[in-house]
Amino acid sequence: MEFVYLYAAMATAFVAATAGALSLRARPEAANRLAHGLSALGSLLALAGAAFVFSAGPQEFTLTGDTLFGPVAVRVDYLSAFFLAVIGAVGAAASVYAIAYSREYYGRRLGAMAALYAAFLLSMLAVVTVSHVVAFIVAWELMTVTSFLLVAHEREKAASRRAAYVYFVMTHIGTAFIMAAFLLLVPPTGSMAFADLSAPTGWLRDAAFLCALVGFGTKAGIIPLHVWLPEAHPAAPTHVSAVMSGVMIKTAIYGLARFYLEFLGTGPLWWGAAVLAVAALSSVLGVLYALMQHDVKRLLAYSSVENIGIILLGMGGGMAFTSAGLPGLAGLAWAAALFHVLNHAVFKSLLFMGAGAVLQATHTRDIEHLGGLIRFMPYTAAFFLAGAVAISGLPPLNGFVSEWLTFQALFALPAALAGLTGKLTAAVLVSLLGLTGALAAACFVKVFAMIFLAKPRSAHAAEAQEASGLMLAPMGFLAAACLALGVLPVPLLGLLTRTVAPFLGEAPATTLATGDWYAMGFKAAATTGTMSPAALAGLLLAGAAAAFAGYRLYGRAGRTAGETWTCGIVPTARMEYTATGFAEPIRRAFRAVLLPKPDVVVERDPHRYFGRRMVFHVKITYVLSELVYRPVNRGAVALARYMKRLQTGSVQLYVGYIMAVTIVVLVWSIRW
Repeated sequence: MEFVYLYAAMATAFVAATAGALSLRARPEAANRLAHGLSALGSLLALAGAAFVFSAGPQEFTLTGDTLFGPVAVRVDYLSAFFLAVIGAVGAAASVYAIAYSREYYGRRLGAMAALYAAFLLSMLAVVTVSHVVAFIVAWELMTVTSFLLVAHEREKAASRRAAYVYFVMTHIGTAFIMAAFLLLVPPTGSMAFADLSAPTGWLRDAAFLCALVGFGTKAGIIPLHVWLPEAHPAAPTHVSAVMSGVMIKTAIYGLARFYLEFLGTGPLWWGAAVLAVAALSSVLGVLYALMQHDVKRLLAYSSVENIGIILLGMGGGMAFTSAGLPGLAGLAWAAALFHVLNHAVFKSLLFMGAGAVLQATHTRDIEHLGGLIRFMPYTAAFFLAGAVAISGLPPLNGFVSEWLTFQALFALPAALAGLTGKLTAAVLVSLLGLTGALAAACFVKVFAMIFLAKPRSAHAAEAQEASGLMLAPMGFLAAACLALGVLPVPLLGLLTRTVAPFLGEAPATTLATGDWYAMGFKAAATTGTMSPAALAGLLLAGAAAAFAGYRLYGRAGRTAGETWTCGIVPTARMEYTATGFAEPIRRAFRAVLLPKPDVVVERDPHRYFGRRMVFHVKITYVLSELVYRPVNRGAVALARYMKRLQTGSVQLYVGYIMAVTIVVLVWSIRW
């Protein structure tokens, strides 16, 4: 089969899903099964397309004839194929999950939601495959509009409307910068084909770099452009949140990679330094804000900001190595970044699906009102635990591998930044990445403990039931993927080597993934490193087996069940450790950044010997929102109100405005 037919079949599946969902909107069950089933099929075809490219080489074909902006082509090289695979894998899992999860939307515009979901997936696939500026912008806007409508699906809720508004405004600011970046690359011939774009020289090249960073960084959710992300992800239906957080923000990483690897090429050292600075800020602040959240979907959204920071640490390191003429180390850093792209897509989608199963069973996202769900939802708990271990960067799951590679790249940073500056920068970045990993582990210990352990803290949690098989199956697939990518990363490293080699030269192909099937390794300049995740997993299994054997041989037979001794009082859920209490030490340690404002409400009883009821709240100050976005918002509203005074409805006054402006322009033009 030729690639063009595979691509056409994929697009047809998504178009049929959209049309079918709209035509069957009066029959929600049929619309649900048809649209999400075809979406799963289209995603699997995308995965097959990626496999085709990696086996047969890059593919290209003309999508349209000569248009106003020239012919539009589809070009799928290894970089596009990698992102095609990421979207296809997560899209297939999320679509199967959606068949069961969307049942609660029967009678609540399910047909429109399913149609938008299919169009959303198709738009993302178009973004990473078209090779024409106008077609890219159209696909990018289609992705934005469909995701905006999905965020606003429950528009009867004020929070959803606000989230959609913030998302719409921020993402269009980003689009404006992306368009500016592309316009700086368009050659004098006016050709919009990617192959004809050329980087300008001088300050215009730096301007293109900054426009791309701001434009795509807004969609990726880097700090300080992240404000839409913690609002939009909780507002969208959970399977959409999984795709938005796991995949959609990665299209921005694709855009940055395409710009910095292909369009702009090797840049000055400060480009890499700028990306590293943004990455460090996003990773540390992202995980700190995640740790302070009680809304599980909002927490996961902030965690995405942190992981985008980790990805950018690899990309920034790669740019620094490239500018220093070290393609081997650049390949290592870029491979670490792309490895984490796939890892984050897998475990973040898994965690969102687990959160959705909990939300559907308990009707709350507040982890303070959960607890004890491991007894009622054991499979969901097991899969969520796999995602939590993976995102914490613990072996033997996949997050450990990509973070290990990122560490190795940062350790070698002095090779690109000579002198004391390079050593200090590398030390600071390695320390911040270590701090990020530790805080992420604390964050997900809190999440898992508050949701699944101890006693239920609400009636809804006590009555929860396990998710359906159609929701558990994709979660199980993603959990297995976390384990497989963690234990056997070498085949993926081989694909990543082929992905980055065309942009960096042949050196990365001979220095990455040189280990055997059970061990990965690299050799770049004077730097070498090897690690065997499979051996590590074997050691962990051997330790567990030894502990089990010791328990069987010398452990006590039988067990005693009973309540914890609490001075004669039967413990209740109100006596459990809370999420607020868990985060208290970290909140105190980082109070200079988080600026917590505690609020204690004491309700006294008239009788002096009776107890008091105390309610404790703590408010975290989001410095960037308070210092930047709110003042800008207030200024824009004030300016709009002032300008509104000009709208008097008087035609004579409007003519007067025009005459005044005309006179000013005439005076200016003749330089009086």
